[in-house]
Amino acid sequence: MEVGTSMSTLHTVLIIDDEEQLCRIISHKLKKEGFGTIQVHNGHDAIQALTSETIDLILVDYMLPDMTGIELLLKIKEIKSDIPAIILTAYGNVENAVQAMKIGAVDYLCKPVELKTLVDAVKLAIPKRGRKNLQDPTAFSDIVFTSCKMKEIFNVLQKVMETDANILLLGESGVGKTAVARWIHHQSNRSDKPFVSINCAAIPESLMESELFGYRKGAFTGALETRGGKFALADKGSIFLDEIGEIPINTQAKLLHVIEEKRFMKLGSTSYESVDVRIIAATNKEIQELVKEKSFREDLYYRLSVVEVVIPPLREHVEDIPLLVQHYLHKLNNKYQKEIAIAKDACEALSSYPWPGNIRELINVLERLHILKRSGVIEKTDLVAHLNLKKNNSPVEPREQQSLPIMPEGEEGLHQLLEKVEGTIIQQALAKAGGNQTKAAEQLGISRHTLIYKLKKQKESARKDSE
Repeated sequence: MEVGTSMSTLHTVLIIDDEEQLCRIISHKLKKEGFGTIQVHNGHDAIQALTSETIDLILVDYMLPDMTGIELLLKIKEIKSDIPAIILTAYGNVENAVQAMKIGAVDYLCKPVELKTLVDAVKLAIPKRGRKNLQDPTAFSDIVFTSCKMKEIFNVLQKVMETDANILLLGESGVGKTAVARWIHHQSNRSDKPFVSINCAAIPESLMESELFGYRKGAFTGALETRGGKFALADKGSIFLDEIGEIPINTQAKLLHVIEEKRFMKLGSTSYESVDVRIIAATNKEIQELVKEKSFREDLYYRLSVVEVVIPPLREHVEDIPLLVQHYLHKLNNKYQKEIAIAKDACEALSSYPWPGNIRELINVLERLHILKRSGVIEKTDLVAHLNLKKNNSPVEPREQQSLPIMPEGEEGLHQLLEKVEGTIIQQALAKAGGNQTKAAEQLGISRHTLIYKLKKQKESARKDSE
């Protein structure tokens, strides 16, 4: 048994996996995040550790040398029934993960697992033992604010926490919709059940249905065994459908059926399976415009938006920036094991910046500054290279101001003028991103699909102008 501690240990994670190298990697990452760890490599040693150590979370592989993860969980429940557990499972063992969740596991992660995903899952699972202390949203993970605007939003959410109403989160890219979705689940009466997140924009259209609902063996070429989908994994819990606007229209009909009938059919199956989930959806698109364009079903929109909440961009609650800066610097200090502070004028400069990428951009800038700073204090001068700040703190360069079209004197109206302004801004973003459309879209706070659409529209307008 290997025991590890950190400078600011608050919780201890028991890692159970026969892959010793993987255990060491996970342990190292968790210690950087401020957790204590205990590593064991079989079920017998895990039970011994539970009887002799104070454990806050169990991270267990499904296949162990002396027993399965499910058998171990059953034994653990007899000893300490309130300890949350996360299952690590190899690809193809998702059905086993579902079974584990039914006997008390709070989450599952497929191997190979990204360390950031693992850390997020650990942070989400551990507080479930002390949920009564989480009614203040700022006590939860990365929910940090003092502004009236954010307080109003969470006051609304508090009123629907104990219901099963579906919630639609709207807002620009990077505003924190995923963190809010996790908080909603954690405050709900489903908090001890699975929270399953899926990024709809990251899944090819051809795989969307099988990813959501699963498939039977032989349903298509390569379907060598029956596999459960995300809805099966989320049964009795919550499913977070991020970038819901990217779901193909044919899959939207099936999603509507799940909401209305509370059942679904695996790809290649002829029978329905019942499911009980709360749906939290999110998008950075103008979803009502998608409905008007017939690319998003109106009936599905109304089913998803029983409660609709708009998360504001960071520039609309700048009074939260100093608190966010201190919060993330604290996390970075724990992560990189060094003490970095920030000067008052530097924090004020950050507060004056418009943050087109919102909180995500703020976090990226802070981490970059933290990495480059060996020790001491982040000064205002350190920000110049990262934010293109002028001496008066204005984030807009003079050349950008001059490149905007002037007010037309002829018949050209506001619509045409706005198109030119938008085109100029898009081209500037592409130039800064070195032509990389994905990076440019992130800077602009839109999806890559939206950027491509706007570029095609610009090209078409230019072609018409030249005719």
